[in-house]
Amino acid sequence: MIRKPATDALIAPLLKDFDFNTKSPALRKRFQEDYKKELDKLWELFLFDVAIEKAAKKYPKLLTPLEDTPLSGRAKNILRAADVKNVAGIAIYSPSELKMFRNMGKTTLAEIEDYLKEVFE
Repeated sequence: MIRKPATDALIAPLLKDFDFNTKSPALRKRFQEDYKKELDKLWELFLFDVAIEKAAKKYPKLLTPLEDTPLSGRAKNILRAADVKNVAGIAIYSPSELKMFRNMGKTTLAEIEDYLKEVFE
């Protein structure tokens, strides 16, 4: 069973601005909501990392760095601008999301889709 990681140290910036001596219920509620949002984000990142590790066992090319792929320079530049680091970073986007990347044309999108098909064979 996977448990949520201890994340108190990562939430410290929220604590810095919170006055625990205040009697304001609205402020307390806002702090609790902010704390929960940050924990949810961290939990999603943790689950994403676990999912990538599992998928990489079946598809080892997912961990290939973007620079080591046979994609064209244009495709790599577009993906780099979108902060994609490896093949798994490409695979999380749907074709319609990839289309939204700046300077993504039909040819480049087709090239990326063809490469992803090779990765998942």
